[in-house]
Amino acid sequence: MSKKNLIIIGAGLSGLYVATLLQEEFNITILEARDRVGGRILTQAGHDLGPSWIWPHQKNILGLVNSLGLELFSQYVKGNALYDAPDGVQSFKAPPSAASARMDGGLEKLIEALASKLPSEILYLNEEVVSICQDKSALLVQTKNDEYKAEYVLSTLPPRVAVENIEYIPSLDEETKRKLKSIPTWMGNSAKCVVEFEKAFWKDEGLSGFVYSPLGPLGEIHDASTQEKAALFGFINAKASTTNIEEDIRRQMQRLFADKSKLIRKIYFTDWREEKFSSTLSDRKALSIHPEYGLSLNAFDEKLFFMGTETAYTNGGYLEGAVISALEMEKRVSHLS
Repeated sequence: MSKKNLIIIGAGLSGLYVATLLQEEFNITILEARDRVGGRILTQAGHDLGPSWIWPHQKNILGLVNSLGLELFSQYVKGNALYDAPDGVQSFKAPPSAASARMDGGLEKLIEALASKLPSEILYLNEEVVSICQDKSALLVQTKNDEYKAEYVLSTLPPRVAVENIEYIPSLDEETKRKLKSIPTWMGNSAKCVVEFEKAFWKDEGLSGFVYSPLGPLGEIHDASTQEKAALFGFINAKASTTNIEEDIRRQMQRLFADKSKLIRKIYFTDWREEKFSSTLSDRKALSIHPEYGLSLNAFDEKLFFMGTETAYTNGGYLEGAVISALEMEKRVSHLS
């Protein structure tokens, strides 16, 4: 019996992983709006500009990392922290933080490993989906370049992006739209910077690399050194201007580390708030706490399903949530093949 067709919208972690889980049951097509895979996972020169941490309790992603033969290393947290106060920089002993790990080579290694398990011809880049139309027994997915047809569609887009950027024919019911719009986009209000240095001088000075700064532009800073490179990463304060962000960051590094700021090699910066496929206007407002995620929605007579880290009821908004959503979706649709 011939396999049914399945379109997956988005080639991020959840999209690629669910494709590997379902590729024996369905004829899969993956449509990715960007010119790259990974979604909100973005690694440049070994530095992660999207998510970076994995925690010991996140068993599903740890299992996936192990199955792919990838290596993790512990986040560096030894030493004192700094408080970038209005009246001067202060050193203090920070309370113990939960143990976390990062991926050797950056999280792009995880994306590359998953993509390598899929036939290259099923992945289409630069294919922004603009509409999904129910047509008798199939769904028609229209991109800016072409039209695709399948019995089932899995949307891995952030819920707000999925409801605001795509037209549905017939229109989604009001309750479904309300639920999609109510889920904040993971990293949708974030801008992240990595500052690469010639050496990790802060370690020699008994510092962990953690800095809290109400002055900014980086409000929260952590060690981001890789096995080969010394670096710090920070999140941009919600109200900070990004017009002259590199110059402002260099001034902050000089304020924090004086002459050691001359050791800066390069500054990497990504503003996820400005990414059409990662954020909406509704996501601009800063979040005071981690959102409550979890969503189980389908449409078009159970032919269109919504998934991704925001839909996970546990560890939503983390890499673990993206993996959980893929595992849950496999259970949900594998019987439809």
